[in-house]
Amino acid sequence: MRRGIRRLTLGLGSAALLAAATACSTSSTSSAPATATSSAAAATSGTAQASASAAASGDCGSLPDIGYNDKSGLVAGLGSDAANYNGYNGTIYASPWSTWKGKTSGVKVGILIDGLSNPFQTELENTLLANLKAYGYSTVALAPSSASITNQLQGYQTLLNDGVDMIILQAQSPTAYNSLIDKAAKQGIPTVGVLNEVEDANVVNVVPNTVLAMMKVAQYEVQQAKGTGTILYMHGIPGVSIDTDGLNGTKDVLKLCPQMTLNDSLITQFAAPVAKQVLLGYLNTHPQQVVGVIPAGPFSSGIFQAFQQSGKTVPVIANNGLDVGGLAYWIQHESSYNGIAVVNTPNGLGTAVTTVAHKMLEGDGVKINTLSIVPPVVTGSDLSKYVTIDKSWTLNSQGTALGPAALYVSSSYLDAIFSK
Repeated sequence: MRRGIRRLTLGLGSAALLAAATACSTSSTSSAPATATSSAAAATSGTAQASASAAASGDCGSLPDIGYNDKSGLVAGLGSDAANYNGYNGTIYASPWSTWKGKTSGVKVGILIDGLSNPFQTELENTLLANLKAYGYSTVALAPSSASITNQLQGYQTLLNDGVDMIILQAQSPTAYNSLIDKAAKQGIPTVGVLNEVEDANVVNVVPNTVLAMMKVAQYEVQQAKGTGTILYMHGIPGVSIDTDGLNGTKDVLKLCPQMTLNDSLITQFAAPVAKQVLLGYLNTHPQQVVGVIPAGPFSSGIFQAFQQSGKTVPVIANNGLDVGGLAYWIQHESSYNGIAVVNTPNGLGTAVTTVAHKMLEGDGVKINTLSIVPPVVTGSDLSKYVTIDKSWTLNSQGTALGPAALYVSSSYLDAIFSK
């Protein structure tokens, strides 16, 4: 039976899972927050119903309510958008840019991207450049080696030396850039964080809530496995915020499942060929069945290839970032494969970032330093509601799928976080 697309909701779709798994509690990792003054769906093809088969909070297969660290006191006033912050790993501050007058003429925006190691990165940078040009701003774009924070710090200083009026930063570390960010703020130059949150009140983060998204992914994989077996979390670059947050969200769900094991030993550098290589090594030395894989980024095609080459059963492999090779496998096996995807599109994220940047430059006054985005987490094989599908894709295809440009930024959300 063909499965239509569904937004992942919070209930369980199977009473069998409740019988198979019970609750337990262990510790999970999280980043220590900085202070404001420092430098710093049911996972089935049907809609979930509130019934006796729905897991209670705290049961294996439930979605934890982690809360968030709000030092601004403003999140509760965001209405329904406050739910976007559940599990957010960073600290939320009142923004010092709420009274900034902005700049509307002769604007130059610096872009510092964490390398162009995969198609998602390239598309994100292209979207940022195109949108800023459409607003009439000039740009300076740098993409130092993704393996070196030192190179990125040098790049940030280069942008400051070049006289930019704003910096859009994809940071490798939540705190390593803080002294430069604070230096820029004293000069009246704001920093907008993209994809990875930065722990500094002077940054305006426009970032996906990766903890919450990965909780939903882990929830689905737990449900499909009926609460037992081994799940792999495959790192991109350990220590990068989106990587750490994804692992934390996975742990938040799996700590409720005593019959499940998490292995997070594999590191991929966010590259599909590396993912294939390291996973093949793992599969060849670990005979036990893997029931699910959660990648930290858009490299699922390499994971599918490793399972096929090893002759092992293909488990549920989350597509995190919509790499088209992984989507091709899903589409071609839609009658038998229960996939899940995090619709974290680079063009949607780039549009959200440039929309916020433009409003700041217009002097609209951003009140809170974090706009937390929750990418849709979808199941089923028909992705067309969120993703532009090309039936010619194969498992070897390179690239990242796109979706609606305005997917993440509603007018009501913007109205809530800006003064005007």
